[in-house]
Order: sequence, then structure tokens, then C-alpha cells
Amino acid sequence: MAAATIPIAVIAGNNAWSAYQAALAQGQRDVLILREVAAARHGAAVGALREMVSGLAADPGLLAQGGEACDAMLNRLRALKPDRYSNFWVLDGQGVLLCSGLPAPRGRSYAELDYVPAIQRTRAFTLGEFTIGVVTQRAVLPGIAPILAPDGSLQAMVGGSVFLDFLLRTPADADGVAQHSVWLLDNNGTILPIGNSSGSALPPPDRLAGLLRLPNATIEGPARDGTPQAWATKELVAGLHLLVGLPVADIQAAARGVLERRLIELSLFLLACLAAILIGVEAGVSRPLRRLAERVRSWAPGRPYSSPPSGTVPLEVRELDRALTAAAAALEDREQALTAALKQRDLLMAEIHHRVKNNLQIVASLLSLQADRVRTESARHEFAVARDRVQALATLHRHLYMNQSFQRMSLRPFLEELSRQLSEALSDGQARRVAIRIEADDIELGADESISLALLLTEAVSNSMRHAFPDGRRGTITISLRTEGDEAVLRVSDDGVGIGDGAESGDGLGTQLIRGFASHLGGEAEFATGDGTSVSVRFPLQAAPEALRGVA
Repeated sequence: MAAATIPIAVIAGNNAWSAYQAALAQGQRDVLILREVAAARHGAAVGALREMVSGLAADPGLLAQGGEACDAMLNRLRALKPDRYSNFWVLDGQGVLLCSGLPAPRGRSYAELDYVPAIQRTRAFTLGEFTIGVVTQRAVLPGIAPILAPDGSLQAMVGGSVFLDFLLRTPADADGVAQHSVWLLDNNGTILPIGNSSGSALPPPDRLAGLLRLPNATIEGPARDGTPQAWATKELVAGLHLLVGLPVADIQAAARGVLERRLIELSLFLLACLAAILIGVEAGVSRPLRRLAERVRSWAPGRPYSSPPSGTVPLEVRELDRALTAAAAALEDREQALTAALKQRDLLMAEIHHRVKNNLQIVASLLSLQADRVRTESARHEFAVARDRVQALATLHRHLYMNQSFQRMSLRPFLEELSRQLSEALSDGQARRVAIRIEADDIELGADESISLALLLTEAVSNSMRHAFPDGRRGTITISLRTEGDEAVLRVSDDGVGIGDGAESGDGLGTQLIRGFASHLGGEAEFATGDGTSVSVRFPLQAAPEALRGVA
């Protein structure tokens, strides 16, 4: 949603910035208008001076007149605009005065004035610097036009001057005089303020110098007093520049106000867009997806997957729901197939263990029958021992197929049944005198470990029953199986007379078998004698595989 607003924000931000730049450019537009108005007025005055002196220079009879006639004509010309023009005069090619509208000594040289060498060099209309008139002793702006001989050489020059008071005078009906400043600048860099213009409103000297190098230019920046200004310059004629300045603080403030308003409008617009998007996403995407997630969470194998409610549900959500419905049906079929396969496997495993148990019991019965036909006591004893071992294995397989995992079984029920079978098989009428007591924690072992444990117990209990209680001696055989951390401790002890030195030395077959079964369990058999005999085996407990844990 945030990404969706980026193009809108960029477009709206660009529009706001464009409006800000347009409002900010109002200062330059206004100063250009003021420059053209000022240039029209002051340019007209300078243009009129140029036309008058150029017209006099073009008069072929000007030099033909005598000095007094020339003086009179120039005086009449000055008298037409006495508040504008200070004087008109004629100099020869070397700058010597020939005639003048105001009384002045003829023959005086004015070659030191700045415009004399300039017109000698350019042979074109030239403005002089702002100066004090030699005759009028008032501030004037002189303008000179050449009189050229037929061969193009400078024959004479006609000059006239405009009162600076006239240029500085501001019309009474001028609009916005207090809001802008106007200056005239000559080639010498002299600055002439017009009206109430202040020098503090000028640009810094370096920027002013760069501005004057261009005939027409506009810049903005801080003035010499630090206030923001916009300036525009125009070259009225060669050697005379017009500079107009306009304070733009209010314009900049108005532009910032425009930008702030646009940004506020943009923010409100984006908020409205986000709200509309959020409402649309909530109604069209989030709510249907939440409902779909609730249906998926409530579904479990064996339960039908609920179909989506009717109404305005997006097409994508309906497609996803149909896909989930198909997946749920496929999972249900797969689960039924797996359940059937597991049941078939359980039946086969149960049948295998049942048949093994039956076969072992048949073998045990055959061994028992064979023992009854044997006359030698030692042979009968060996047959009985083999029978007990086979019977122990048969009991183990019965417990395995009774357990649903077929790989692990609980030891306590097995130990109780095994001890009962051994007591009945080995008692020979002594069952009332020798008791077998079980002290076992609830421990599960795998099939391989259970076989070794069953055979080890069979050997240990058989040895105790046959050797620890002679001559009708009474006693107890204790089978203890405890867990200590990740290990199990099996102890078979009796309170009989012991089994002699053979057990301790490890020479007897039963002792060797016990040690072998203990080694298969991952432990070591330890024998102890004293008040009876005990066999202890400490072995590690193997964790059930993950697959068997899931089945259990």
C-alpha cells in the first residue's frame, strides 16, 4: 500500500514544487516589468538627447554659421526644454570649443573630458560619465555625436547634456515607487540612485560587477543590507546601464505559503488515498483471507473442509479455497491409504511375532518332553536350561506383538511374567520357599536389548534358584531395574548361600553367558557375594527413533 502511494506522492509533490517555483519566480517577473517601465522612461530621455545631437551633427549648415549665430541657435534649442537640457555645444575635432548655447569662452580646449578621446576613437555617439557641467556647474549626463568629413575623418563634434535632476525625478503618479529601487550606472562604475533608492539595496560588489558585464540579466539574492532582492539590468546605450531592484521577502513568504498549502493538500490527499486503499484491502483481501485462515485452522484430518461463504469474495481467494479443498481431499485419501497400510503392517508384524512365539513354545515343549525321557541328571539339567531360554524368548515375542510398536516394549509386565515362568519351571516343588520380587521402573527397551536382557535374567535367576537355596532353604530373589539419568541399572540378588567361587572367577558357563549378554547391552556384569549373591549390570538407555515416537 505504501508503494502504491509513491507515484501519487511524486506527482503531487512535483506539482507542489512547480507551484512553489512559479510563485517564487513572481519576483523576477515583477522586476522585469519594472525594468522595462524604467527603461522606457529613462531610455526615452537618453534617446531624445541622442536624436537632438545627432540631428545637429547631420546639419551641413551648422559649421557654416558664424560663432554668434551658432550660439543663438543652440541657446534657442536649449530653451525648448530648459528643465531637461543644460546646454548644447560644438567642439572641433581636437576638443576646442567653437560655439555654445550658454556663454562660454570660444577657443577653450576641452580635450581632457572623457568623451573627447572616446568619440575620437569610435566616431559614434557616445555618452560621457556623470559629471558637473563646466558651464552650468550642475550634475549632468553628456552625450556627443561626431561630425565627419567626406573622407570619414572627424571634423567636429556636437554635444548636449541632460540634467541629472531630470533623470532622478520620479513622476508623481508613478505606482509602486516605494516598493522598488532604480539606479543608473555609467562606464566608470558611478552609481546614480533614482528617487528614494538606497545603496543598501544594491547587490554585493562582486555580483554587481558580474551583472553589469551582461547587457540584460536578472538575478536574486541577499542585498548589501541582507534583505532578499531581485535585480534586473538593461543597457540603455553603450556606457549607460539601468539597474532595477525589488524586495522579494514578501514574495518568498507567499511562495512558502503556497508550498505549505500544497503539501498540506498533498498529505490530506495521501491520507484519503491510504484510507480508501485500507478499506478496499480490508473488505476485498484481508477479511476474506482471515476467514479462509480460520477455516484452514479449524480443519483437521478426518474432518470435511468447509466451503467458503457465498458473497463478494475475490476470485483469487475462491481459487485458493478450491485449491485447499482439493488438497484437503487428497490428504484425506492419502491418510486413509497410509492408515490402511499401517494396519496391514501391524497385522503382519503381530502375525509374525505370534508365529515365532508359537514356534518357540513348541520348541520349549519338545525340549521339556525330551528332558523327561533322558535318564542322566546332567543331561536333564541341560535340556531344562535350554527350555527356559527358549521359553523366555517366546514370552518376549508375545509381549512384542501385544505392543503396537513391535519394536519396543515396557519391561515391568515382561519381568513379572518372566519371573513367574522361571519360578514355576525351576521350583521343583520349592515355589513356597523361594519368592521372586520385582522392583522395576517403567522402562521401555528395543527388541534387541530386550532379548539380551531376557536371556541375562534367565541365566541369573536360574543360577540363583539352583545354587543359592540348597536343602530346602527358604529365601528371596530380587530383580531390580532402575533408571539413573540416561542409564539403567539391572540387579539380580538373592539372600541364599551363594554360587561358589566359579561365579567370581568367571569359569562357569552361566557366568560367561551373563557377561556376554551384559556386553551386548552395552554394559559390564559385576558379581558380588556376601549375604547371598548379586549380579549388577549398568547399561545406557537407547532413545526411541522419531518414527517410532510418532507411532507410539
